[in-house]
Formats: sequence, C-alpha cells, structure tokens
Amino acid sequence: MSATPQPNTATADHTDNERSAESSAPDQKCVSIIFNPVSGQTDPEARKKSITDALTEHGYTCIFIETSKEVGGEELAKKAISDGVDLIAVSGGDGTVIEVLSAAIGSDIPIAVLPAGTGNLLSVNLGIPATVPEAVHVALSGQPYQLDLGRSNDGKHFAIMGGLGLDARMINDADREAKKRLGVFAYLWAALKNLPRRGAYVEIVLDGRPPIRSRAKSVLIANMGKVTGGLEAMPTASPNDGLLDVGVIKAETLGQWLRIAGYALIGRAHDAPDLDVYQAKKISVRTPNPEPIEFDGESGGDTREWNVEVVPRCVSVLLPEGGPAAMDASETPEAVARRSFTGLAIGAGVLLAIALVVVNRRRR
Repeated sequence: MSATPQPNTATADHTDNERSAESSAPDQKCVSIIFNPVSGQTDPEARKKSITDALTEHGYTCIFIETSKEVGGEELAKKAISDGVDLIAVSGGDGTVIEVLSAAIGSDIPIAVLPAGTGNLLSVNLGIPATVPEAVHVALSGQPYQLDLGRSNDGKHFAIMGGLGLDARMINDADREAKKRLGVFAYLWAALKNLPRRGAYVEIVLDGRPPIRSRAKSVLIANMGKVTGGLEAMPTASPNDGLLDVGVIKAETLGQWLRIAGYALIGRAHDAPDLDVYQAKKISVRTPNPEPIEFDGESGGDTREWNVEVVPRCVSVLLPEGGPAAMDASETPEAVARRSFTGLAIGAGVLLAIALVVVNRRRR
C-alpha cells in the first residue's frame, strides 16, 4: 500500500499522536480515512483513538478526513481518488459508506469499511468485523470483492437495499437523536408507530414484463438480504449475482408481520404467505400517490414513480478471506440461516421485544 497524498487541511483532522508518529517515522505508510464524526453512538475522538491505535500496531499512521453538512463522503472520496490513493478507508454508518462506494464506481480503488453506524448492515451482510482492531486487520490484509450496486432514476446508489412505504417511514422517523438514545430499537419503535397506516396500491414492472398490481405495505429492492436484527428478510439476495431481489410485503396486521419474521428466522422469508419475492435487473414501481423511499437507511424523499436498475460488479470492497459474502452466494438460504447463529439470536430478541410491546399495549 503506497502512502496517500496529504489532504487539504480544511478537511483533514490530525491528532497529536498522528503528528508525532509522522514526524518520528516518515517512512511509515499512511492510511487516509474518510470519517463521519456524527455516526453511531460512540464518542468520535474515542473512535479516532481506537482506529489510530489499531493501525499503529500494524506499523501505519493515518489521516482523518471528516465529513460535514457541506462536504459529504462522496465528494471527499472523489478527491482522494483524483489524488492517486490506492486505498480508501471509511469510518461511518451505511449512509457514509454508500457515498464513498458511489465515488469509487468504475475505479480499481478498493474500499475498506470500518463500521461505525447504528445498524452497519453492509458489514453485517458482508462479514466485515464490528470491532475496530479486526476491521482494521481486514482493511490492511483483506481480499477485494466485486460488489453490485443498485441505481435509482435520480442517480442515487445503494449497496444493501432500498425501500418504499413502511420501510422508508421507519427510516424517516428513526432520526439521529432517536438512534443515539435507543440504538437499533429506534427502528423497531418507528416501525410500530407506522404499522396502523394502510398499504398503498403499487404497480411493479420487472425487466419489461407485464405489470404486477397489488396493495403493499412496503416494497423492498434488495442487493443484500439481512436487515436490522440480523434477520434474513431476502435470503435469496446475493451482492454480486447481477440481479436485484424485489420483496412485496402485503402484511397489514402485527400478527402477519410476526409470521414473516418467524419465516425469516429459519431462512425461509421467501416462503412467507404475506411476502412475494421476485428477481430482476430493472424494476419500476408506480403508486397513485407520493410514497416515501429510502436507500441504505437514508431518506430519498417522496415519489410516485421509482425506477431502479442493478450496476453489476462495479466497486471493490475489502473482505475477510473466506468470509460469508462469497459463501452466501452458493449456499441455500436455510444453510445461511443455520450458520448465522448470532443473527438468529438477535432476531429472536427482536421478536420478543415486539411481543412485549403488544402485550403491554393490550394491558392498557
């Protein structure tokens, strides 16, 4: 790995440890890290120190290039690529990561992900470790993996999934403050709050085939299958098969949603009675009234027409050798679910939490 160029001091942040390390060991290799200081629930300075310490153990120094309201991850990543870096590391949530991935489309620059958000679903799906020392190890020694992305008609990309309807309302209502207080349970609370709203009529066209018409609580377009809690919501989704999985969720009652979650726990969400699953390269979703959409946990506004297509194997991400991403593409959904013991345990906890909320509401 070659040393990265010195970034503009207006966007770079150096700690005292980094400056002393650079001056005492000028021949050390340096990693530039695009850093979102407001991601997740941890103190940003503590996160920087943890990353710096982990890199120091491997003989590296680092430079943190912070995102802001004015300058996002995509712009910073494009600048780094134009400066000639041979690796981009990103410390932030899924929204920050997809901004960086969008900038790297079509380049040979691998992206190293240091998870720091609330859900970190990209890392969960791809098997990137959650702890800083292990994630840094993957950043320095991982294997490049060619990843598909989804692209919407407004030019936005997503790596995990996009959603229309309840899924997007849940994202909108689980704001940053709620996530800081409640963590992933902010999404659960937001979902329960929006559950009484009736589903919308949708017309879906897949690869130009005859339209599918239905009333749907939510429409998911997935490049990867795991959602909050580690549940395999779309177990047939593969991040590099050149296809997107489309889930039409028709569940209206809490009982129907619990039934889908139960199927997801055993890796058979695609068999749930209230979930229809399709695959396509190009998807068009139309609704009579504007509906909210989201991409990888970031709001995409409201729309009556949502067009999405897959961009196959367009970006490179560093993953652990022998990690689950490559294996999931060749295993059955049931095998993936049996192997994902952590996801099963977390998913069971989510189901229990939902059940407790329902019991408490009925007692009132």
